Amino acid sequence: MLTKIKKYFQEVLTEIKNTTWPTKTNTKNMTLLVVAVAILIALYLGGIDFLLQKIMGVLI
Repeated sequence: MLTKIKKYFQEVLTEIKNTTWPTKTNTKNMTLLVVAVAILIALYLGGIDFLLQKIMGVLI
């Protein structure tokens, strides 16, 4: 059982060494992109919610 666990962690380390990690600049740019898209979606959904509230206020 211990040999299987040891083998598993050796394989994990091998895979981690073969991983291509993004550069600091690439990580920063992708993070900014995610934040910008999240803000745009929040503004869009907030606008739709506001409009629907106004419409429902007129109808009721």
